[in-house]
Amino acid sequence: MPTPNQKADFWKGLSTRARVQLSIGIAATFATIGIFQDFWAPGAPPWYIVAAHCLIAGAISLSWAYTFMWSKKFIFMIVATTVASIVLGTWTSMQFPNSAVTSISAWQTRGAIEAFFCMILIAIGYIFFVRFIDTEGTEQLRLRTEVNLAREIHEILVPPVHAIHGTVEIYGRSIASSEVGGDLMDVFEGDHGVVVTVADVSGHGVAAGTMMAMMKSAARVKLMDGAKLDALVHDLNRIMFQLKGDGMFATISALRFHPDGSVEVAVAGHLPLLRVRGNGGEVDVLPNEHVPLGILEDASFWSRDLRGEPGDVFILITDGLTEVENPRGDELGWEPIRDLAVSMRGQPLPDIHDAVMHRVTTHGPQADDQTLVLIRIL
Repeated sequence: MPTPNQKADFWKGLSTRARVQLSIGIAATFATIGIFQDFWAPGAPPWYIVAAHCLIAGAISLSWAYTFMWSKKFIFMIVATTVASIVLGTWTSMQFPNSAVTSISAWQTRGAIEAFFCMILIAIGYIFFVRFIDTEGTEQLRLRTEVNLAREIHEILVPPVHAIHGTVEIYGRSIASSEVGGDLMDVFEGDHGVVVTVADVSGHGVAAGTMMAMMKSAARVKLMDGAKLDALVHDLNRIMFQLKGDGMFATISALRFHPDGSVEVAVAGHLPLLRVRGNGGEVDVLPNEHVPLGILEDASFWSRDLRGEPGDVFILITDGLTEVENPRGDELGWEPIRDLAVSMRGQPLPDIHDAVMHRVTTHGPQADDQTLVLIRIL
């Protein structure tokens, strides 16, 4: 079911012509209620009174449509038009308590005229609805086709991962909150080891997804040249600063696993990396030490080295998991994810992944892109 924000975005996205077409279609269709009121009323008021009832009925229908399709600020229109309908109906009943039409033939003539105008109003409403569907339906179909294409491209750029590269097993999934996500998840195997990267471009949707694709391309070019992670992050920051939109930034976590067992770590603006030791379950928190990418063009970045041991599990996540809120507004945080990983550290990575995602989804609904990558040293 569309949210109020999505409904408002739909209305704001319509052209002026489309808004007019939809408004006329709604008003004309429901204006017929004003004619039906004459059937129910005891009197037979003048035609200008019937026309006023039709105008008010159309205005009531528009006030409800604007309130629930556009903005709650139009509630006053519902109140005003409803009061106007009650006042006019009461006044009409008092002014015309008895029918001014007495003969059957006169009632038949009046009924035929009212039926004719009902048909006219319904036809007008139908015509404008069809015109609205023809213009906006074609546009929406074009946009839907483009979004579906973007989603397919996103699935190619961020596919699920379950692979073994040398002495490293990797399992990860990225779930976009809309058709296109801004989370980057990439695994690159080169001459200098296996690099696992998770990045999060601010926002979500097509703009974030486009920036994510550019980041992935730029990162792969650097990694093919054997760049260290600090140089990689430094160059990605400069690229992001030059190409980003207003207010856009990105966070990144990257790990390089060397064949000799050493691990290079770089974190910029991202959530801490977690390392669960396989021999005892102790947790090492590898914190963020840098500003996000795209904030300062000449920011300095560095990486650190550590020694990996068989059985160690590294956890990379984006804030789409930790910031999930329950009905009370409490965020999940990263501690439950850490505790699950510790308790299940010896189990298969897909099982750990499923348990963590189950914990996230039971805490609250998804509101942002969610990426979780698990790496185990074999």
